[in-house]
Amino acid sequence: MEKQPKNASPKILGAARAIALREGAGKITIDAVARESGLSKGGVLYNFPTKKALLAGLLDEMLAEHRERLASVPEGHSSRTLRGHLETVLQAGSTDDDLSMAILAVSASDPNLLDPLRKELSRDVERIRSDAQDDTAAMVLFLAIQGLRFQRLLRLADGDADQQDATIDRFKDMIDELE
Repeated sequence: MEKQPKNASPKILGAARAIALREGAGKITIDAVARESGLSKGGVLYNFPTKKALLAGLLDEMLAEHRERLASVPEGHSSRTLRGHLETVLQAGSTDDDLSMAILAVSASDPNLLDPLRKELSRDVERIRSDAQDDTAAMVLFLAIQGLRFQRLLRLADGDADQQDATIDRFKDMIDELE
């Protein structure tokens, strides 16, 4: 095992994601992350003292990726944040879904784990509402996009591939209509 760098968080979070991708998020343990990252268990625990802290770190990382997707939407769109939310849903992969489910499972016993997500979404909702000419229509779209996220996350029926594509296209058209 290598000596732990001063801040091994990125390496540890990368190892946790690799485990989730290969074996599923349920297999993320401190021991497994230590093996995957090449760090000692103490090195992992130094950065993330509990599995809950590790999952909170993964949530923070996922929120940072969401902010990057929002920032990648070109300037000049009044519905930029709404477009970014749709892109976040469309670009999420199965690993993100597994990690989201693991975070949700842990948050059942500690709802405060989701506080960073709540704050992020609150800021996004305020931007969506203030940017839209019709804030009610914008909120309907936002909630529909969130519904799509949870349909995918929970692997609930959401129509066949053609229907899904048509729904996404309609979301995009509706966002365009808001501008």
